[in-house]
Parts: sequence; structure tokens; C-alpha cells
Amino acid sequence: MKKKIELPIVEPIYSAYQFQGPGTAILVNNPSIRNWYLNQVLILGCSRRFLNGFTTPETNIVDSSWEVNPHLDMKWYGMKFLKGHVNHTIRNLLDDGYYVCFSGIDDYYVKGKSWYHEKHFSHDGCICGYDQENRTYCIYSYDQNWIYRKFWTTQKSFDKGRRAQFDKGEFGCICGIKPKEDQVVFSADIALKKISEYLDSTIEMYPETSEGAVYGIVVHDYIAKYVDKLYDGSIPYEKMDRRVFRVIWEHKKAMLQRIISIEEALSLDNNISDAYGAVVREADNCRMLYAAHHMKERRSVLPIIQKKLLSLKENEQKLLEKLLRNGKGDKTK
Repeated sequence: MKKKIELPIVEPIYSAYQFQGPGTAILVNNPSIRNWYLNQVLILGCSRRFLNGFTTPETNIVDSSWEVNPHLDMKWYGMKFLKGHVNHTIRNLLDDGYYVCFSGIDDYYVKGKSWYHEKHFSHDGCICGYDQENRTYCIYSYDQNWIYRKFWTTQKSFDKGRRAQFDKGEFGCICGIKPKEDQVVFSADIALKKISEYLDSTIEMYPETSEGAVYGIVVHDYIAKYVDKLYDGSIPYEKMDRRVFRVIWEHKKAMLQRIISIEEALSLDNNISDAYGAVVREADNCRMLYAAHHMKERRSVLPIIQKKLLSLKENEQKLLEKLLRNGKGDKTK
């Protein structure tokens, strides 16, 4: 067994949540797998529970978890049954080129992690290295400043977080993951079909009076309703979900990559991707305004965010509809 190893990380496509990041962050040796995300992973989703007392819209991108990625080799281990061999198993997996995703670790005890010494929270993350001389792990997750990055923490603090959950009768898992050798090809046909599915989404299809999840472009309208609830105080400022507009921004960044790939595959001009850049910039603007409000309450900025959100949704819809027409050979304006 080696004394130290640190596996490389690249910028992921989606990383608003820790269950998303590793799916593309570990693709150093097979970047073609990113095409699976550009082909398939683009449907926005949220819940309607915030309309009736819940404090988050649970915004997400369908199938964006690393666990769903069919092009990753996965080795699962329940920590309950590893007994005293958890750390040994982690190091063996890393030595064999596997990144180690974990669940069921109390963030409160893991030095440098998002809720360290702030809140007891059973959380996940990814280990991408170890140093046996310093008894440390290199973890890829949100740190104490809510920045998604690699940082080193002590194995002792990791074990403390694990045992805290064990004491509650909650036993997490570790899973070694690494890219398979599959060469994934971008498919404009598949991507255009998924974009069509994304656009086939209206308030009439997903009315407020119904329950369950909401999918597609209409999610923007529901996020606008969420902003309304933050503005009128029915969802307290202290309970606001900080991740909502990061999900939206990352969705637009990935959509732009997808549009560029479609244009290249079908030998289209780049007019749509050029115009869509403004959608990405507006989503980033919303994200930054929302983050500033989270840092220091400024309710007056919420109507501005809402207006920008609905405007970028309208622009996105027009551009994607045009892309679908062009993809079918109809180049009319």
C-alpha cells in the first residue's frame, strides 16, 4: 500500500449538490462520458411542497446524481459490515484508481466540511486521496465557506463523523467509482429530443392545485413563486434554500455546451449559441443577486431576481424552439 495518493479532479458539469459533482469531476481519463450528460441530463425538476409550508422547492436536474451514470464502474460497501476495515478499504480503492463516494457521515465533526462545528447533519462527499504520514484524507465537497473544492481533513475527524452516525444506528456506505472505458458519442438527435421534452411543460400540465414533482421549463415559474414566498415572508429568510439559483445557472451553462455541440454536429451556424450566452449571463446575475441576499437580507432585490428569471425563461424558450426547427432542417426565423 502506498503512503500517499491524490487523484485529479476536473470542473464538473453539475455541482450544486454533492451527489452531482463526482459524476463528471472524475472523468480525467475518459472525458467522452460528459457526452452522456449533454445527450440525456437536462430536465429541470422541483417539488410543489413549498406552496404548503415546506421551505425549499427542492430544485434539481433529473438523473444528475453520479449514482445514475451508467458509464461509471461502482464498488459498493456498507460501512456497518466493514467493521474496523473502513479506512483500509478506502485506501485500497484509492490505490486502485477508484474515487470513494461516501454517505452517512456527520458533517459537524469533519474538519473543513460545510457544517463543521455548526450543525449535526448526515452528509455525503467524495474522497480522492490520502496521506498516511499525516493521517489525512483529500475530500471533494463543499467546504466551510460553501465552496465546492478539494481540501485535506484528518482521518480522525472523518472517523468521528462516521461513529457519530453509527451511535444513532445509522450506517452509511462507501462506493468506489471510476470511469469505464466506454467511448460515449454526442448525439444531436437524442439531445434535441430531450430539449423537446424539456419544453413540453406548462402550468396547465403542472397546476398549483396538484401534488408531486414538476418537470421542464415551467420550473422557472415555480421558482418565481418561491421567490414570492421569500418576499412576503411566508418562507422565512433564515430558511431560504441557498442552492436554488446555482441549479438554474448550472442548467444554463450545460445547455449552452449542448447547443454548441448540436450546432457543430449538424453544421449549423452559431447564432443560437451566441444568443444563448445572454441567458447564461442573466442566470449568473440572478445567482449572484440571490447569494448577496442570502449573505445579508435585502428583500428589495427579490422582485428584480424574479423578473430576470421569468425573462430568461422566455428568451430560452424562444431560442430552444428555434434550435428544434433548425435541427429539423427548417431555417426560417
